[in-house]
This record gives sequence, C-alpha cells and structure tokens, in this order.
Amino acid sequence: MDAPRAGLNALIAQCRKLEAALPQQDGPAMSAAMHRFVAEMDARRAPPGMWSPLVLAVLVMTGGLGVGIGVLSLLLRAAGPALAAFALVLVCAVTALALAIGVVAFMGGHAFGLVVLKRLALGLIAIGFLGVIAWTQGDVRAVGPVVALLAGLGAWLVLNSNGFYVFAGYQMARRYGAWGVRGLWGRVGS
Repeated sequence: MDAPRAGLNALIAQCRKLEAALPQQDGPAMSAAMHRFVAEMDARRAPPGMWSPLVLAVLVMTGGLGVGIGVLSLLLRAAGPALAAFALVLVCAVTALALAIGVVAFMGGHAFGLVVLKRLALGLIAIGFLGVIAWTQGDVRAVGPVVALLAGLGAWLVLNSNGFYVFAGYQMARRYGAWGVRGLWGRVGS
C-alpha cells in the first residue's frame, strides 16, 4: 500500500482530481466527511490558514519589488532613468496581475490558482538566485536579488505550510459543495 503523498504537488493533484469529478456528479454528492469538514471550518471565527493568502500576497509583491529593483539597477546605467523606472513599474504590475489571477482562482477553489502561485514563488526564487549570481559578478546591486530570493523562499514556505493546505482544502470543499447545490437547483428549476 502506498503512503499518501505530501506537499504542494500532491495538493494540486488532489484538487485536479476533485475538479475532474465535479462535472460527473449529478447532484449534491458531498461526502459526510466533507460536510463535517466544511461545517467545522464555518463554525470557527476564521478557518485555519486564512492568514496564508495575505502573507503570500505580501511576500510575492515584496519579491516582485525586489525583481523590479534588480531590473532598475541593471537598466539604470545602460538605458537611462526613464526606461529603468518604466521597467520597475512594469515588473511590479505583471507581478500584481499574476498574483491577483492566482489568488482569485485559489479562493474560488480552482487548482489553476495553486499552480499560478507555485510558479510565482519558484520564479521569484530562480530570478533572485540568478540576480545574486549577477551581483557576485558585479553587474547589479545586491538589494533587489536578495529581496526577491528571500521573498520567494518565504512564499514557498507559506505554500507548503499546513495552514495553507487546510485553507486550500476548505476552499475546494466549499466549491464542491456549492456546485452540488447549483446542480440540485438546476434540476429542480427545469
């Protein structure tokens, strides 16, 4: 018998499996365990791990600012201050957009959001690591890459925390339960 897998990839795989099962259900088919889980989470003042999207957002935006600072320091000498400032704003805007897409999809109970958030964290780690290498060669200042690397590592730790797993499971269970209710109302109204 295989032991259950742990980690962010296992969570994404479970969410995808649940999403694949959604269209095959023809009514409210939530299991009793899922009902108990959602009821227990709803009874609390705040579900465990509810802090995780906020902390994740702060860390990813900080990492995006770190990447922007690294790009700014690279372009400041070569392209001038106007283009460097534009690049900083562009990097921050793209990071904010990707973060918004990931968080909204995650909060809606979609596995796609988890994949986006995972790729954001890994991207920040990779860019920060490459920036630190560039800093050792004397190409950029250390502040931006170090901020990006540390924020990416922090985001990765949040994504792999137990609180985040519980909250992600809660969001998926709420979506699954809501689908069952919509499926029931769709049949009753026709």
